[in-house]
Amino acid sequence: MTIVRGVHILAAPCCGANYAFPRYVSMNFSAFEYWTDGWREGSPMPNDEGLRRCKCGQFVLVKDMIELATKETAEVPHMDHVPDEHLPECIAKASSEDMEVAARFVYWRFLNHEYRERYRQHRDAEEAATEAAWILANPDRRTWWDKRLGRKPPQYVRSPRSPFTFPAFEPSATQLQNMKRLSEILRNRREASPKDYVIELAELYREQGRFEEAEEVIVKLDADQVDVTSKLIRRLIGERQSAPMRYRM
Repeated sequence: MTIVRGVHILAAPCCGANYAFPRYVSMNFSAFEYWTDGWREGSPMPNDEGLRRCKCGQFVLVKDMIELATKETAEVPHMDHVPDEHLPECIAKASSEDMEVAARFVYWRFLNHEYRERYRQHRDAEEAATEAAWILANPDRRTWWDKRLGRKPPQYVRSPRSPFTFPAFEPSATQLQNMKRLSEILRNRREASPKDYVIELAELYREQGRFEEAEEVIVKLDADQVDVTSKLIRRLIGERQSAPMRYRM
C-alpha cells in the first residue's frame, strides 16, 4: 500500500518557488488495468514521468528540483501536473533531452487513450456475447430438490478457449511522429547503457509496426529483466500485432 508521512519541500530550479511533495514511506503501483505502453489505469501512483509546471510558466522535472527540507506539514502549495493539452508545448520548449523524453513518454500514452476506450468497448461487447451464448447453452437444470436445498445454478466462468479479439490499431501521423522521435532518442541512449529502455523501445517499435527492430531489442533483455510485461510484448512481436494491449500482472 502507499503510505505518506509528511512532505518534502522542493525548490523549482527556474524561479526558486517552493512546493510540497508527498514523502512516501511505501509506494503501491497496483492498478485496475496494466497496458504494454506502461499506462496504469487507476493506479495510486502517477503516470506522469515526474513532469510538472511551475507557477512561473516553466516546465520542470521533479528530479531536477532542489530539496530544502522535510516536514510533517507545509503551507506551501503542491505543484501542478502538466495538462495533457500542454504536452506538445512542453515537448517544443523542453530545456533538456531528459525533459523531452519524459514529455514524449506521457504524450505517447495520452495519445493511446482513444484506442484504449475502443479496446474496452470491444472487449466488453465480446465478453457479454460469449456469456450470453453460454447461458443459452447451459439452462438451469436444477431439480426441485436442488432448489429446496438452495443449490445454485451453474455460473459462467470464462474459458481459455473463449474468443479474444480487439480492434485494429491505426496510429495517427502525430502518434507515429512522436513514437519515431522517442525511439531515436532511446536507441541513442542505449548505445551508452544497453540495459536501459529495452522494454520501452521494443514496445515503441512494435506499435509502429517495426517488428524486426522490436525483436532485435527484446532478445537482448537480461534474464533478471524478464517479467509478465516483457513476455507479452515478445509474444505480440512474434504474432506481428501492433496494438497496445491490456493485461494482468
